[in-house]
Amino acid sequence: MRLNLLYLFLLIISLFSIFIPTQTSYILIKYNPFNYINSYRLSIYAFGRDLISNYVNLLNAQKENALLKKKLAYYETFINELSKCQNESRQLYYISNSLSFINPSTNPNIYVSKVIGYDLSGKKSFIEIENNGHIKEGDIVSSNGYFVGIVSKTYKNTAYVMTVYNKKFHTLVYDYATGDTYIYKGGYPTGKIINASSRDNINVGDLIYFRSLKNQEIPYLLVGKVISVNRAKNLFFLNVIVQPLANPNIYDFVVVVGNRK
Repeated sequence: MRLNLLYLFLLIISLFSIFIPTQTSYILIKYNPFNYINSYRLSIYAFGRDLISNYVNLLNAQKENALLKKKLAYYETFINELSKCQNESRQLYYISNSLSFINPSTNPNIYVSKVIGYDLSGKKSFIEIENNGHIKEGDIVSSNGYFVGIVSKTYKNTAYVMTVYNKKFHTLVYDYATGDTYIYKGGYPTGKIINASSRDNINVGDLIYFRSLKNQEIPYLLVGKVISVNRAKNLFFLNVIVQPLANPNIYDFVVVVGNRK
């Protein structure tokens, strides 16, 4: 009975607030407990909707990240392979340049050998190359038309090349501008000509070539360029500094020219 009276009271208040829109009715509507319940329900719905939306976006982002990682790995592999191809093309270019200096009619012993070891000190004083069993001590080593050095030691499968940067290296060279023959002494980062007299007309910029007296069929290979000439009056010999042009530490392959017997 009391519950019915309560329902009737609430119904009268509701009708009163509808037909008499006064400030009192506004307050009743504003503070209606049903409004709080409905608002709370809507807030829960919005929170759940946002939570689901954020979760879906997170899954999509993870999928996109995984796809980007695969593409990045592919491009890194592609770049590495492209770099290898470029390096191999450069090495083939170096070899072809070296072969272009050799007269095929002389029928020389020519071998293309892989470089397997470098001077880890950075001074480029030697390289190790594969020995096919035919490489001998004294063979000429070149790349890209440059004189790299001389085979100084041979083993069963490898050979040791003393380069133009080695302080123990000596060889005969000639000045392309004057035709004069000199003795070149190796060194790092520069070598020098040790027997140019003060009367010689050797100048900065002159190109210095390797010259073999044992075998005139060996091609003339470029050793380096004169970068300094000290013409002190009280010295009989000039101090001639030569910058070698070969760069052994970047070569993967070299051309070995042997003495034909």
